[in-house]
Amino acid sequence: MKQITPVRVLVVEDEPDLREAMVAYLEMEGYRVAGAGSLRQAEQHLAAHAVDVLVLDLGLPDGDGLDWLGERARSQDQGVVVTTARGEVRERVSGVRAGADIYLVKPVQMEELSTLINKLAQRLQPGPVSVWSLDRMSWQLTSPQGRVVKLTATEHALLARLAQSPGLAVSRQELVHCLGHDPRYYDPRRMEILVRRLRNKVRETLGCPLPVETAHGLGYAFTGGVVVRCGAS
Repeated sequence: MKQITPVRVLVVEDEPDLREAMVAYLEMEGYRVAGAGSLRQAEQHLAAHAVDVLVLDLGLPDGDGLDWLGERARSQDQGVVVTTARGEVRERVSGVRAGADIYLVKPVQMEELSTLINKLAQRLQPGPVSVWSLDRMSWQLTSPQGRVVKLTATEHALLARLAQSPGLAVSRQELVHCLGHDPRYYDPRRMEILVRRLRNKVRETLGCPLPVETAHGLGYAFTGGVVVRCGAS
């Protein structure tokens, strides 16, 4: 079975605390991440390592990231996420013209950044249609490549509800009910941890990302093709 290589990310950010936070969070999400504090360090890394997605701050100590982005030759399969405090429309247009795929205005939400990187990598490297299979009897999730992971009762309940309406967001309140809890007393951080651990578990066990996306301000959605089975057919 072919092992899927984690998405390779380079974070170019001169603020050490923010750079370290980005690198740590993305690594926890399953990406292969490196950090650079300047354009010179970024050039050195790119000369020695392949990168799928570049997360680029514009205000760097040795130059303007936008100018650097416009001057350097990018391969077609490398994505660019610009992160900056410059939020004017003119700046956004300039960023896109220079080669940015996504333009984020600081402060950047880590979960949003992770989701956008994943979607950008999928778009740049399209593959065959992914169809997952959830077996309600055995509590098993099967990837499009045929690999299987055993689910816990909580993971199974969460995915079973999301799989009922693929592509549509399910509210956190409804998901809490499906997990057998009262939303009035349920700490929302528990669900965030549950989803994060499930994503990591699937990535580590099956070698591919779980297509469960965060619908900000609402809940979660299963964004891949999925078939729900009730035992052997």
